[in-house]
Amino acid sequence: MTLNCLIVDDEPIARSILEKYVLKTPMLSLAGSIDNALEVIDQLNKGPIDLMFLDINMPEFTGIDLLKSLRNPPAVIITTAYAEYGAESYDYEVVDYLMKPVPFDRFLKAVQKVVALSEKADQATKEQSPFIFLKEENLTHKVLFSEIRYVQAYGNYIKVYLEESVLVIRKTISDMESESAGRLIRIHKSYLVNLQHIVSTEGNEVLMPPYQRLPIGKVYKKDFDRLISG
Repeated sequence: MTLNCLIVDDEPIARSILEKYVLKTPMLSLAGSIDNALEVIDQLNKGPIDLMFLDINMPEFTGIDLLKSLRNPPAVIITTAYAEYGAESYDYEVVDYLMKPVPFDRFLKAVQKVVALSEKADQATKEQSPFIFLKEENLTHKVLFSEIRYVQAYGNYIKVYLEESVLVIRKTISDMESESAGRLIRIHKSYLVNLQHIVSTEGNEVLMPPYQRLPIGKVYKKDFDRLISG
């Protein structure tokens, strides 16, 4: 996961320090660094911003003024020399409040909070969505999870078996398992199955429609048996 960051601070030295921190942090990408909160709207319109490092005490338009004006702000980490704004800033659901001069370890801890929140939100979105987009060469398919019977590892690709077709997708089976958010169950290092489509199980095999037998790996057998036994 990479977060696009915007730095908003009227102090050149403070901006320079944050820019260096962002550039040395693998999960961050610097989308912009500005000295005026009034320019933030233009920056947000130029492209997606996931995280904003925001100073509070700025001329003309303060960080608090900006937070009040934004309907759907990105994640915000306050960076300021003034502790008294802390309580008010949390009214706007900021992720963290850093006091200047900001040490790198404290900066990194705040960023990790944002990453954790973003991952949680992404997972929630995956769990709620009934479909997945799968790209096959130049064509992208919108596929309902309920339509997927099973998935087979195929070198650097996977084969996604649907009722009337098979899609060959450049994706690892582990990625597909993660993106399915529990809708597809690993039964073997090379297979994921949709429990809805299992016809029967016998020993170390499952029968999938129309008449395809798939192996159950020893590593996955215990968890699989627990799932189907209720």
